Amino acid sequence: MILPGISGSFILLLLGMYSPILDAVHQGQWDMLGLLALGAIVGLLSFSHLLSWLLERFYAVTLAFLTGLMLGTLGKIWPWKHTLTWRTNSSGEQVPLMQDNLLPGAYEAIVGHPAQVGLAVIAMITGFVLVLLLERFSPKQD
Repeated sequence: MILPGISGSFILLLLGMYSPILDAVHQGQWDMLGLLALGAIVGLLSFSHLLSWLLERFYAVTLAFLTGLMLGTLGKIWPWKHTLTWRTNSSGEQVPLMQDNLLPGAYEAIVGHPAQVGLAVIAMITGFVLVLLLERFSPKQD
């Protein structure tokens, strides 16, 4: 969850634990959810220390790697997509199998929904400003 482009739900999907955790939420299995929370806390603390150590010793390479992760996930998080083919998952739900990334104008023409480019630009600018503010007000280190 610290690395940009890699969400907790994506990690759960990779581990095959997304459905069991979702079932635990629906059924109120607090022991399983507590174990998940404990693992998330331990993992976040451990990985943040590792990431801090890597940034202190190999700043340029670590930053290049993290930038590559962010750029590599842009295609996956691109909001304007057209689903080409579908598949049925293990729960019997139809989920996209192959999708094509579209420009906002093409998205509106093909899919028929508004692209909401203005909202996307506002979200982008807000994120940019937040990063600048965090950088400006963060404690300075040597």
